[in-house]
Amino acid sequence: MSVLELVKASLRGADDEDDALLLQLIDSASRECAQYIYGGVPDYDLAGAAKNPVHVPELVNGIVILVQADYEDDHARRDEYVAVARKLWWPYRNDLSI
Repeated sequence: MSVLELVKASLRGADDEDDALLLQLIDSASRECAQYIYGGVPDYDLAGAAKNPVHVPELVNGIVILVQADYEDDHARRDEYVAVARKLWWPYRNDLSI
């Protein structure tokens, strides 16, 4: 299942007409994820596609949550959504050495 399909399933009301917006929101959320886990958005051509958060299933859930927050345009609750997404992303941060 693609990230777009996961997002549309989570929204339960998104139509094909919304695809362009949703793809833009997915890109924005995946960049926010990369910024959080890597400290910056890497050049995926150099770092490899596997470094792209949309290719890591565990990171995709946080991306879907952020897309949902932005799509619903609920500014009051966005911070809550971001906190949940960051909890999902936390184990993948580059600056954590276990």
